[in-house]
Parts: sequence; structure tokens; C-alpha cells
Amino acid sequence: MEAIPVFPMPQRIEWTGEELALDECRVVLREGAPQLEALAASIVARAIAAAGAGEAPIGPAGEGSRNIYVGRAAQGLPAVCQALAELPDNPEAYCILVGAQGAALVGRGPAGTFYAAQTFRQLVVPGRASVPGLRIVDWPDFRYRGLYIESKWGPDLMSLEDWRELIDYMAGLKMNSLGVGVYCCWCVQYEGRRTEFLMVPFPDRPQLQTPKTIRYYSAKQGEWKALTYLPRMFAEDFFGEVVAYAKSRNVTVRPHFNGPGHTTLIPHVYPEVSAKDEAGRPTGYGYCLSNPRTYELLYSLWDSIIERYLRPHGVDWFHMGLDEIYPVRGVDEENPEAEVSPWCCCPDCRGRSPEELLSEYVLKAVGHLAAKGMNHITMWNDHLERSGMLTPAFVQALERAGVKEKVVLQWWRYNEPVLVPKAELGLRAWTTPMAGYWFWLFYEDLTANIYPHLQLAHRVGAEGADAYCTFDPAFDRNYHCLAEYAWNQSSSGDLYQFKSRYAQKLLGKAGFDAAEPFQKLDQAYGSIPVVRGLLDVLLYYWHTYSRAREIYPRNVLRALRRDELRAMATYRGVKANLERAKALFLAGRGQAPDAHLIDEYAFECERFLAAFGAYEAMIAAAEKAANAVEQADRQPLQEAAGTLRQGLQRLDSMMALAEEVKRPYLLPQLLRDLSRLRGFMAELTAAIERGCACAGEFAELRALLAEIR
Repeated sequence: MEAIPVFPMPQRIEWTGEELALDECRVVLREGAPQLEALAASIVARAIAAAGAGEAPIGPAGEGSRNIYVGRAAQGLPAVCQALAELPDNPEAYCILVGAQGAALVGRGPAGTFYAAQTFRQLVVPGRASVPGLRIVDWPDFRYRGLYIESKWGPDLMSLEDWRELIDYMAGLKMNSLGVGVYCCWCVQYEGRRTEFLMVPFPDRPQLQTPKTIRYYSAKQGEWKALTYLPRMFAEDFFGEVVAYAKSRNVTVRPHFNGPGHTTLIPHVYPEVSAKDEAGRPTGYGYCLSNPRTYELLYSLWDSIIERYLRPHGVDWFHMGLDEIYPVRGVDEENPEAEVSPWCCCPDCRGRSPEELLSEYVLKAVGHLAAKGMNHITMWNDHLERSGMLTPAFVQALERAGVKEKVVLQWWRYNEPVLVPKAELGLRAWTTPMAGYWFWLFYEDLTANIYPHLQLAHRVGAEGADAYCTFDPAFDRNYHCLAEYAWNQSSSGDLYQFKSRYAQKLLGKAGFDAAEPFQKLDQAYGSIPVVRGLLDVLLYYWHTYSRAREIYPRNVLRALRRDELRAMATYRGVKANLERAKALFLAGRGQAPDAHLIDEYAFECERFLAAFGAYEAMIAAAEKAANAVEQADRQPLQEAAGTLRQGLQRLDSMMALAEEVKRPYLLPQLLRDLSRLRGFMAELTAAIERGCACAGEFAELRALLAEIR
């Protein structure tokens, strides 16, 4: 029997050559088993049923049955005792023994047994009513492994069931940590409004809320939509249920409440705690760190989260932010080009350096959270490092305050070179690569960011590895890469071997080289600078950060027509790779164990092909229309209109496909960016068609063409 791809790869796995037939198997569970062991037994039973081997009852061992012992029911079996002796003292470590007569799955603790079941589930292939004989001894290399889901478009529309689906997905990859952004703010973007997200309500402060309106075109329904809403987690107040469900799957939820950077909502609603400018006016960005009322307000908000959502479920983790504390533009909606500093200039703050103020803030905040029972207080490294605050003196101050062991620095960098935690500080450390954030833009292969982050962090003894993201199943390979190398640094092979195994898992029965479509996808989307610069400029998002939002996509069309970016050859190379990748994904779909995931990858190919095709159509049509206007000839106009209609039809088909393939909570934001491009293309098409209908009346068309020439 061929080896079955398992993710993450176990530390030790031996294939014995035997097989266990799954029909007439019985899942043996001790009475009164812990919740995670009982869940493990149900996972095993469901996997057997999904393989077509019939129902596997759960209960005591049966005569004449092939027994699969789960958890404590397996303890005492000689072979199990020997395997357990090889495990490190880690509650998530486990062993699996599979022979022709039965199997045993047991962990050092209930979490280990739960993870043994997750591995066994992958060994059971649908349609094949047997599993290979083997011996697995396994444990994680990083103590904490998971995802940090930012408070952003997409996550703010996730239902409770969506969050549960995410948690089950993470648990299946042996992730045990889920960071949830509950408060974070960005500058002016769409419609000239600040981008603010608050995911949990504060009943005694109803003025703290972040309503949104997203306008987008639904190609499937053929009409424009306007969605006005509050974040679902906020409106339905289910964060506590997310915390509880995650805990039942061995996943700990960490709320992320950002500041003193990335905060505009609170300073605008409570101007008395806002940073002040030289004239003493609230800036609406950052805090006055000398004002006792700032601490009173923040502590009341943090305490509310702790008391309502964390303490009832025994969670003692809290993320207090601290990233990107620097002047930004876009804080003031009336004057978005003005640069605003988060540092206060009031008389009390003015005489102190930002570093002194921030050091005092960190010590006070950590002390308060520790007094509230938070034993793991995470914070970003970047500003502390950039400002020179990460010194022995800072660490000594934490030690004197009795909180050093509770502080965890999260080290992040989403491009190259990757960041290595500074072990010499003596502080607990996590590494945080990027796993996929801008789902509304073009796809990114981020494995080249994830893999070295985890390698280097493990070498210096980092305890945790999570990744910054919003949750989109299209980033499945990125998530698998994180899970793989957070669990197993030694036996997984290098990044190329991982990618090959992943391709085999998805397309191994496709009848062609399973790696080829992913190789073509990576040739198109595998370079972070190319995707975030050259490719993503075709879409609306990055233009929203400046006044360019008013002239998009005219500005992009002008650049492409003049080839000022000198990019057309690159775009056409990307197009060729994605055409091949899409064809292969669709060719292998029928044999894939997860057809919907293949649809996700095929869509990520089509998204660029249709978007770039729209630009190609508009450029070709503009040239024909310009000649028609100069020569007062309707024939080129009719050809231009036909070219545009074809491009618009493909763009609409791609947007309609998004509504079929993508998760509902992702669609409004994903379609919003595409809708701006689609709207202008429809406007240009209509103008050319009117020019066709009204021979010689080209004033409107001439003006529109002037904007893109």
C-alpha cells in the first residue's frame, strides 16, 4: 500500500505492511472518558463510516470485533506501554498502533488522544475500507501553534458556525491557538471613511460600535447591492461561545485589543483620552499616556472582555497590541492628507520621550492584566524593537514588576528577510509569519515566508508559531505549511518536499504530475513583491489609501497603455502560467478528494485572468475608439464595443463564479474591489455604444478617452 500523505507529518512513522480492515471494527472507549477522548472516539467512528465500512459502534471491547482502543482504554496493552515510554512529557504527544487485528490510539493526555484521532482520520481514505498497518510516535516541536484572525472585512461577517468550522479545521491540523482581533483601526480608505473594527459589544458603552456599508455588484443577480451591518460577533455577542467551542477542541482563544497605535475609534468617542496636538486639541489617534482616565477607560474595556468571555472558560491569555505606533495619514476624514501622530503633546506628555511613556504604559498594562489573572500577555515586537526599547533594562523592569514570565513577544515580518526572535532577551517568544490576509486581492503563496520563520524561530527556542491572516480556504496550503513546520521540524523535509506531498494529497489521482498546477500557480503568485506591487495594483484596494481612489481604474489604464510600469510582459507571463494551472486544476477536479478546494484554486487563477482580460479589452477598445473619433468612423466603434462586451462578460462570469465558490462572509469585500473595475468598464462600454448609435456625436466619448490616454 502506498504511503498516505498526513499533515502534519508525524515525528516517527513506521509502515508495517499489514492492513486493518475497517468493517466490523469497534471503537473502544472507557466509561467516563474525558471530553477530548470521547470526541476522539467519535472522530474515528465517523472516519470509518465515511470510508464506506459501515457503522463502528463506540463502547466496551467486543468479542469477534476488530477493536480500536482510544485513550485510556488502550493503557495497559504491552505494545502501547512501550510506545508511550518513547514519548516526551507533553500532554499533546501520542502514539498510534495499527495491525491486522485492531488498533490503539492513546496520548500522554486527552489532547494527545484527540490528535491521534486527527491523524487516524487522515489515514482513512474514503472508498477504501482499510488502513495501513503502522506505528506512530508523535509530538509537537512548538508548544503553541495557530492562526491570528484579524478584525477586518470578512471575519466581521463570520457567523458562529463559520467560527466553529474554522476551529474544527484548525484542530484537524493540530493547531491549538486562535488569536481573534476584537479591536483595531486603520486610516481613511473606502468612501473617505476611517476603517475601524470592534468585534465585541460593551453594554455599558453603546456608543462604541463600528457600523459598515459595503457596496458591490452581484453578477449572479445582475444588480448592485448595499450591505449595511455591524460585525456579526458584535451584533450577536457570541465571542464567549467561540472561546468555549475552541476550548472543547484543545484550542485556546486569545483576544487581540490593539493600541496605542491602530486606534481611532476610542479616541474619537472619548476625546479626553486621545493624544493631543500642540494646541491641546484631541487628534483622534493614539492616547494621552499621562492621563489616568486613559488607563481607567482601557482597563474597564479589558476587564469587561476578561470577565464576560475569558474567565468563565478558564482562559488566561490576552493580546495587548503595540504594533506600528507611528504617524500616519488618513486619521482625519476632513483632511485625510494630514499626517497625525499617536504621541500626545499635552504639557504632561510633552516633557517625556515616547519611549519613556510607552515603557510606563507597558508596565502598567501588563501589571493590570496580570492582576486580573492573565498569565500569558502577548504583544508585537516591532515598535519596541524599532524604538530601541528591547534592552536588558526593559526586561529587568518587567522582572522587578514580577511579570517577566507572563510577557510573550510576537516577532513578525511579512517579507524578506524573515525575522528571528532575539533569544538573548530572555523573554518568551513566538514567531508570526503571514498566512494570507488580503483575500480580496490576488492569491499569495506565502510558504516561503512561513517556512524560514518557523525554522529560525525553532532554532532559538521560540515557544509558539502562529500566522497573521483572515480565514479563506483558498489559503489552505499556507495553513498546512504552518501546521506542518510548527509541529514537526525534523521529519517533514524541506519546503519543496512539503509542496509535493500537499499536491499529492489534493491531486494524486489526477492522471498527471500533481505538482505541475501548483508550480504554475507559484510562478504566477509566488513572489510577494510582484503580487503586492505589480499585480495587486490592477485592483482597487491599494488605491483607496490616497486620492487615487477617485480616479481608479483610469490611472491604471493610463499606465498600462503607456506601459509606464514596463509590466505588460510580466502580466502576460503570469497569464500564461495561470491559464495552464487552471486547466490542470479543472482536469483533476473529478478525481480530487476535495473538489471544492480545487474550485478555490481554479478561481484564484480565473480572478487574474478575467481582471487582466478586462484591462486588455479596455486598452484595445480605447485604441479603436480613439481612431474612430479621429476619423468619424463608426466601424471601429462597433469593434471596440464588441471587444468590451466580451471582456465584461468574462469579468461578470468570474464575479458570479466567486459567488458560487467563495465563503459568503468573504464576498462583499471581495466583490467590492472588483466592482469598481467592473463599473468603469461598463461605463466605457456604454459610452462607446452611445457613440455607435449617435454618429458624429463623440463629445462624451472623447472626454472619457482623454482620462485614460
